[in-house]
Amino acid sequence: MTGDEKLLRLDFLGWSPVRDLVLRPWFPVALQVLALVAVGMLALLGWGHGLDKSAAELKLFRKTHLTTLAVWGLWWPGMIAVALAFGRAWCTVCPMELANRIGDAMARRLGWPRTRMGRFLRAGWATLVIYTVLQLLVAGFSLHRVPHFTALMLAALFGLALVTGLVFRTPRSFCAGFCPAAALLSVYGRFTPLQLSHEKASVCADCETKDCVSSSSRYRFDKRSCSSQLRPFDRDPSDGCVLCLQCAKVCPRDNMGFGVVREGASVRRKALLRPFEAAFVMIALGFVAHEVVGEVKWLDGRFHWVPERLHAMIPGLSFGWFEALWFLFLFPLMVWAFIAAVGFAFGHRRGTRSLLLAAATGAAPVVAIAHLAKAAAKVASWAAFLPRALAEPGGAETFHLIQVGVLATPGRLVGLSLVGWMALLLTVVVGWRAWRWAQQVPSESVIAARSGMMTSVLLFSAVLMMWTLP
Repeated sequence: MTGDEKLLRLDFLGWSPVRDLVLRPWFPVALQVLALVAVGMLALLGWGHGLDKSAAELKLFRKTHLTTLAVWGLWWPGMIAVALAFGRAWCTVCPMELANRIGDAMARRLGWPRTRMGRFLRAGWATLVIYTVLQLLVAGFSLHRVPHFTALMLAALFGLALVTGLVFRTPRSFCAGFCPAAALLSVYGRFTPLQLSHEKASVCADCETKDCVSSSSRYRFDKRSCSSQLRPFDRDPSDGCVLCLQCAKVCPRDNMGFGVVREGASVRRKALLRPFEAAFVMIALGFVAHEVVGEVKWLDGRFHWVPERLHAMIPGLSFGWFEALWFLFLFPLMVWAFIAAVGFAFGHRRGTRSLLLAAATGAAPVVAIAHLAKAAAKVASWAAFLPRALAEPGGAETFHLIQVGVLATPGRLVGLSLVGWMALLLTVVVGWRAWRWAQQVPSESVIAARSGMMTSVLLFSAVLMMWTLP
């Protein structure tokens, strides 16, 4: 690709209405403030609610209460869909990024001594630990069903984002080292052609001022250089860009854009995942399998045979902990052991670590589509409760009326069968694409990448096929 060839086939920032919006001084801070207000209202609304409900009652109450409905039924599924369609666009409006920058600004203004994040944090491992802990809390303490627990989580994330800005001088320390969605956004955001990129490499090469990386404007409110200290003109797929679009604002030659990027661009290289991203895919495969299997009752019963046996051996502990042990650790361990065996059988000889890293890279887009399928099924099931939840955010009256039979339980907006067919088609298409993408990884990793991809396609296609049955 020549330096004069445009990397963006379609640049949304080239459209006057979009560009006028993005170039305003209040973008994206005003959107982050609105998101922060919404998070605060949801946290206050959920505080103290749901603690008096039984486990059976919470299965309904989580849908009638606006806090749990918005966070777990709409926002989380929506973030998965947005990541696959638009990359890390959620980061553009994320209130936690704003809280982190507020903490950073306070520390700089007061001259507080701060430290840099250690290698473990910089490598992303803490984000994976926090994500896994949240999944454990979902299974063991019904975090996703109790509005009060959800409110505590929102408050804890805001506090963590603020404190990390005060403690660490590393740019966007919360986003890089502590955000529980960081691995998901980084991995899923790889597969969309919609990316931030420069238009022409030659323009950036000839630029003398390099305003997008200048340290002198890094802490401006608006038209600042990259606060994450990235090189917008030389991006890679896992660079952690939060799409604040400040580089597009500050570029003196209007050479930065966001849109459909050509295959040859550096940001669209199908390089191997980073280790923490690969570990996320390995864990997510088990979690997503648990989620999609849960839509088929008879299959769900068989899937939970192992945790039920474990619970029978130690009945004193909640079943949720055994369930989490199964779908976060034991089941993924079995699947990845099988994938490793397949990769080895077909000729991968560069060690287990290398094999699993490549296999996770190949499986990632398929796991992402299966996750999207579950997200779509959840929204189809939960969204019908939204009108009542907006009218009565506390959800108690709606919950009571449904319980006594005065109000019918809202049905799915879209049938599971239709969602299943669409997801199955996407899985096949993405699997075919992933077979070709595997050719872009180092040659010694192609076999392992395709082993991970094919096993994931077979696993999730089989389950999604069950969705399509009447």
